[in-house]
Amino acid sequence: MGIHAKIEQSAPNRPPTMGEGDVNAGLLWDWFVKSENFLWYKNTPSQDMVKTVAYGMTSVHAIRWLAANGPSLPEMDWETYKDQMRTLFLPSDWEYTARMAVLCLKQGSRPFMDFALDAMARNNFLTGTVSFMNDDFLRDAIEAGMDPELAQECHRENTNRFSDFCPWLDKIKRLDKRHRQRFDEIAKEFARLNIRTIVPSRVPPKMAAFAGTRNTSTTTSSSSAQQAAFVPIPKLTDAERRLLQENGGCYKCRRFFAGHIGPRCPNPPIDSAKYKTLTATDVPPQPASL
Repeated sequence: MGIHAKIEQSAPNRPPTMGEGDVNAGLLWDWFVKSENFLWYKNTPSQDMVKTVAYGMTSVHAIRWLAANGPSLPEMDWETYKDQMRTLFLPSDWEYTARMAVLCLKQGSRPFMDFALDAMARNNFLTGTVSFMNDDFLRDAIEAGMDPELAQECHRENTNRFSDFCPWLDKIKRLDKRHRQRFDEIAKEFARLNIRTIVPSRVPPKMAAFAGTRNTSTTTSSSSAQQAAFVPIPKLTDAERRLLQENGGCYKCRRFFAGHIGPRCPNPPIDSAKYKTLTATDVPPQPASL
């Protein structure tokens, strides 16, 4: 893959330009939007729209297209121009590829609105085609890619009672914010507990020296060894936290599909001597009940 073309526009009252480089569906959609905004700003008559902005494309393909179609530009309508640009720059299966990109999109660990806006932007690439998803189809695609725990919370809150797209989106955004705040509080609490149970062998020398100055009683080497015998489990890494969050895990017992979260964990403490860092290979098949 080469370097993508770059769209530039110095001011709203100046036409956009696009130079040499690779053009994908998203970039071409940006070109259409910037061009349409400029044409609206200048109140350009419909018969002059294409010729007003078409010459802003300076790539070899665009120049050759202009050379072949220049005489017909005054008669060309805007939708015909858009279709011809898609044919010129995009592969024949671009529409299928763009639609599948929306349908296969997953929220993962990012905030819900970042995910939803990504899906909406990708769907906008399909504007003017039969593959463009209306609000109902787009809503189904977003629900299918939503974080599983957030989807369960939406089910409990009966978010489907919101028939209109925007109120439905806003309700889930607020649920996601509450959901993420709860997990952040759990993570902070576990971080605090790990700091309180830390031992000199697990901290940098300066911190260990500082901790030693707080012990005013005289201790022997044997008693120090006994104190260092307890080693807390390592703090969760970002990757481990994401794995647990995406697979219904508990931050305390660190089990997947646990059916509970840290504060309600009924399981005994983890044996730090047997603990190993969680990876994707540790995730068991999702239980049928979930």
